Amino acid sequence: MISSARGMGGSFLRRAPLRIWAGDDLIYTSLGQTGLNVSAMCMGSLVMGPAQYNLSIEEGNSLIQRALDWGVNFFDTSEFYGAYPYLRCLSQKKNIIISSRSYAVSESQMKRSLEVARSELNRDRIEIFGLHEQESGLTLKGHREALEYLAESREKGIIDAVSVSTHYVSCVRSAAMLPEIDVIFAILNMQGLGIADGSREDMEEALAFARYMGKGIYLMKALGGGHLYRQPFEALSYARDFPHKDSVCVGVKNEYELEFACKVLCSEISTEEIAEAYSISRSTPKRLVVEGWCEGCGKCADKCGFSAITIVNGKATIDESRCMLCGYCARVCPNFCLKVV
Repeated sequence: MISSARGMGGSFLRRAPLRIWAGDDLIYTSLGQTGLNVSAMCMGSLVMGPAQYNLSIEEGNSLIQRALDWGVNFFDTSEFYGAYPYLRCLSQKKNIIISSRSYAVSESQMKRSLEVARSELNRDRIEIFGLHEQESGLTLKGHREALEYLAESREKGIIDAVSVSTHYVSCVRSAAMLPEIDVIFAILNMQGLGIADGSREDMEEALAFARYMGKGIYLMKALGGGHLYRQPFEALSYARDFPHKDSVCVGVKNEYELEFACKVLCSEISTEEIAEAYSISRSTPKRLVVEGWCEGCGKCADKCGFSAITIVNGKATIDESRCMLCGYCARVCPNFCLKVV
């Protein structure tokens, strides 16, 4: 077993994270004990990829360049998203942090996933690589072989840090205790939407504990997968002001959304701009559509981590109160019946 002192014990538990300021704007924060300095906003790639809006590579690259112009240096992706082609444009950029992950369980599977990422992103080293959608200590134990391979890759300098992503409070608590894990990517928003096994307060406490244990923390689903679109400023402000995190991941599909998120998370925003955001968000609700040719195979229901899809009368049926609009179901549908619009 590969083990290190990283994230366990020591005086660093009370050491304040490094923060770098530019004038009145917070630009970068140290990501736990990884030695990586990340922007207060992390740009997520799920929205631009085939699971959701399926932007052209040119559109995606243009959006990424605008993020760089804003000072964003932290980009989140996953092998499952199919979004590596968008992020390949970052291969020659300096001081860029890319975080990716895989569903791999075994050493050989994780080795393949890491090599795919290095090849498709055109990078010798991936800054952060980890386990996708973990649920508990038992899930992490089941992925032990893959986790140990990542820890070995960290020691070899192939990656800088090992991560887990999760919607579960129990997983955050378990990951906080594992020295192999450096970074936790967890769901949190002002209404606690999408947390699979507890309340917002439960997740807040778990993340505070993980931060105490020296883990780098960044947040997903600050806008509740789109459910909080009527309150974009309050939702992003809650995530921004949550003290036990280093960055907030936001997926955007156009420059307007990018600029709004950057202003709330990293800079300043006027009351007029907030009012405009409310007006736009109310006129463009986000939803998951099931096309009429759905055959009810059930693969989408099996994939959904939020129990939002059931098969009724041979068709996929969506419980909108549970759906987080991630689009993972669309990625596994053999007939392309589902899409986020």
